[in-house]
Amino acid sequence: MNDQTTPAPSATIAALRRPHDIRGLSLNALHLVMAMRLCALFECAGRDPVPDLAQRYRSVEAACAVHGLVRTIVHTWPEPFMVNRPCCLTMTPDEVTLAGMTRSAIAADRAGFAAMLDGFVRTDRHEALHEATRHAVASLSAVA
Repeated sequence: MNDQTTPAPSATIAALRRPHDIRGLSLNALHLVMAMRLCALFECAGRDPVPDLAQRYRSVEAACAVHGLVRTIVHTWPEPFMVNRPCCLTMTPDEVTLAGMTRSAIAADRAGFAAMLDGFVRTDRHEALHEATRHAVASLSAVA
């Protein structure tokens, strides 16, 4: 029997399978999803992404905060974080989750942030993800 307020696991999986368009994201969520994509490209090329992120955001502090979030996700995610190419308009389920994390951080909804990751990312890793997301969002908002 399912609780009426919590979607069934199959509903959550179906929602993640549905294509999500990157053009519907807030500016901060778009920046974070694109940063993940760019960092993946830089990793494959063996380059440090911070100088390019700093140029993109016109702030070394924002670039370091965003790269810090990327590193935190890489270390806390239960499996490799999957991204699409920067030119792709659809998002992977991991990118959709990142966009939701960003929305929760902007809204200061700590409970919603935890609920989004519950059952996917170990609970003892939520705090690090929340703090890194909040810091990246605040740094990006300061340069916008």
